[in-house]
Amino acid sequence: MLGPILLGVFLAAPAFPQAVPTELRALLAGTPADSLAGPLRRFEAEHARSPEAAEAAMMLGRLHYARGEYRRAAEAFARAAARLDPARKPEARYWAGLAWLALGDANQARSMLDEVAASSGPRRADAMLAQVQAWDLAKRPERSTETLATLLSGDPGEVGPAALERAASLAERDGQEDRARQARERLLRDYPRSIEAAAARLAVFAASTPRAVPAGARPGAVAVMIGSFAELSRARSLASAARAAGFVDAQVVSHGQGLSAVHSVRLGIYPRPADARKAGEQAERALGVGFELMRAR
Repeated sequence: MLGPILLGVFLAAPAFPQAVPTELRALLAGTPADSLAGPLRRFEAEHARSPEAAEAAMMLGRLHYARGEYRRAAEAFARAAARLDPARKPEARYWAGLAWLALGDANQARSMLDEVAASSGPRRADAMLAQVQAWDLAKRPERSTETLATLLSGDPGEVGPAALERAASLAERDGQEDRARQARERLLRDYPRSIEAAAARLAVFAASTPRAVPAGARPGAVAVMIGSFAELSRARSLASAARAAGFVDAQVVSHGQGLSAVHSVRLGIYPRPADARKAGEQAERALGVGFELMRAR
C-alpha cells in the first residue's frame, strides 16, 4: 500500500500544516496512492465548511500535479487558495501558477504568480522565476529580462543557478556578451557545484575550441590537445610534465575569462595530421593521458 509513503511526502511539503487533521491523516495512511483522488474529493466535499477542506484540496492538487493532470491540479490549488488562511495562500497560488504554466496558459499562470512574487514570503524567488517562464511563454522577452534583473538584484537562493543560467542565455540572445559573461561569472562563483555551472563551463569550452580533425584529413596545421581543466594550476602542472617529457612546445591555452575560463594543455602544433597523431600517441605513453587533434587557428 502506497498511502503511508504518500503521507510522508505530504507531511514533508512546506504547504502542509504542523497539525494534520486526524481524519485526513487516517485517509492518507489507509488509502493506496493510485486510489486516493476519489476519497480526497469526497473528503473535501463533505468538509466544505471546515479548514480540513482546504488541506484536502491542497493534497489533491499535489496528487494531480504529480500525475501530470495539470488542469485538475490548477483547479484544486485554486480551491485551496480560496479557503486557506492568508499566510498559506501563496503556497497554493504558486502551485496553481506552475500548473497553468504546464498547460501553456501564460495569463492564468501570471494571475496566480504575481501576488506571490510581490510578497516577502518563502516562495517569492520561486514565483519570480516562474514569472520569467510565463513572460517567455507570452513572447515578452523584455519582461523576462526585467523580472530576472529584479530577482538577481538580491539573493535568489535555491533558484539562483537556474535564474543566472537563464539570464546568460537571454543576454547572449540579445547580443550582450558582457552581460552574459557576468551572469556566468556569478553562477560559477556563487553556485560552483550546480549542474548549471558545469554546463556553463562546457559551453565556454565548446564555443572556443576548434573543430576536431577527422582521421584521414588533408594536410594542414594541427594542434594536439591533452587535457582541459577549470583549475589553471592543474593545466600548468600537466604542461610542465609534458615539457619535462620532451614536448618543449607544450603550453596552456585558456578560453573564456575569470571563473568561466577553461584551461587546455596544447602539446604542440604540427604541419600534418599524421605528425600530430604520432606526437599524441607518444604523449599517451609517456604521460598516461588521452589526446585530441584540433585544427590550429
